[in-house]
Amino acid sequence: MKKIGIVAVAALVVFVIFFMSMRRSHMMNGGGAGAQQDLVAVSADGKQITGGSTVSAELPKNTAVQQSGEMIVSLSLNPYPPSAGQPSQFEVTLTDLNGSPIDDASISLNLTMPSMWMPPNQPDMQFVSYGKYSTSAPFTMRGGWRIEVIITRGGQKQSVFFDVGL
Repeated sequence: MKKIGIVAVAALVVFVIFFMSMRRSHMMNGGGAGAQQDLVAVSADGKQITGGSTVSAELPKNTAVQQSGEMIVSLSLNPYPPSAGQPSQFEVTLTDLNGSPIDDASISLNLTMPSMWMPPNQPDMQFVSYGKYSTSAPFTMRGGWRIEVIITRGGQKQSVFFDVGL
């Protein structure tokens, strides 16, 4: 009788562990529907920015672009698609409306999940050359992410936003 009780408790523990891991996997994968979402430019309230501007050219899947004032801001992610827990390389390219590189900006990122609170993930970008800035940071879990690119130039700060799903 004692052996049956031990087996029953062990089976219950295995079932609970299995159920919890499936639930966690379901939540982290966007409810099982596949959270994978292309990298897209969005407004501050998360609405996708689509064509009709000077920046609506054909782009690789790992790149999105939008206009902000007198600047064109391009964001590229590598590897693409990004993976949870693995470092992603972020490259921002800034140009003026004529395509000339902007080399005098300070840029940082703010990586958030609009659907849930996450601890701060705000890497600073380093200037590389010809309007290119780069940094590396991880997406800490699967789901929908908002990438805020914070640009400080001439004492003024502005932000542009991009969304991606892992």
